[in-house]
Amino acid sequence: MYFNLHGLEQPPMRMPQPVVPGTRDPMLTNPVMPKEWCPELRKTESHSCFIYAPQEIFISRTSAGHLTPDVVLMQPAVAAPNIVVSCGYLIVRDFGVDWRHVKVSVRNEPLFNVWLNKFEIDKSLFFRIVGYSDCVGVEKSNFLLRRGRARNVFKLLGVSARSRVMAVTAAPSQKYLADNSTIAARANNRAVVIEFFVNHSQTI
Repeated sequence: MYFNLHGLEQPPMRMPQPVVPGTRDPMLTNPVMPKEWCPELRKTESHSCFIYAPQEIFISRTSAGHLTPDVVLMQPAVAAPNIVVSCGYLIVRDFGVDWRHVKVSVRNEPLFNVWLNKFEIDKSLFFRIVGYSDCVGVEKSNFLLRRGRARNVFKLLGVSARSRVMAVTAAPSQKYLADNSTIAARANNRAVVIEFFVNHSQTI
């Protein structure tokens, strides 16, 4: 059966509804929740160890040390859609051989102070502070030395940041950040890593 509308016959079907500009089907606008991703900091089990080079110990204990800069940030970027990096690693390195204390030159590094301030004011961040050493002599797998370095870095955090620290500890025996084969690699191993996580998204 057809209806006559102003002389035109039309089928009795539902007429198209007008679309208001700026509106869309709600099924098409539901956002996809991003997935958190926390890549583990790369470490190594170094089995090749060499004696210190001449002057290596002495230079390690100077403000200049062996590396520039002494503080580096490892926070990988992700190109994949709907992936959010939920952690990062601030590495305080180039400790003097067999030293636990943090050099004044490190404390004055702009990057270090920028992140200490961010750690203090960003209440969504939680931390684990891990100390490392190289493989030579008394440094080798030295639990007390590694933990002592971690504790001294912990003391540099503000009151609020310290309240959000989950652990202050030594890295496991035989675990290093580099392979110990060069002066620079050993200086990189004499380090403390401030591991930071968003909203406690990483378990201990």
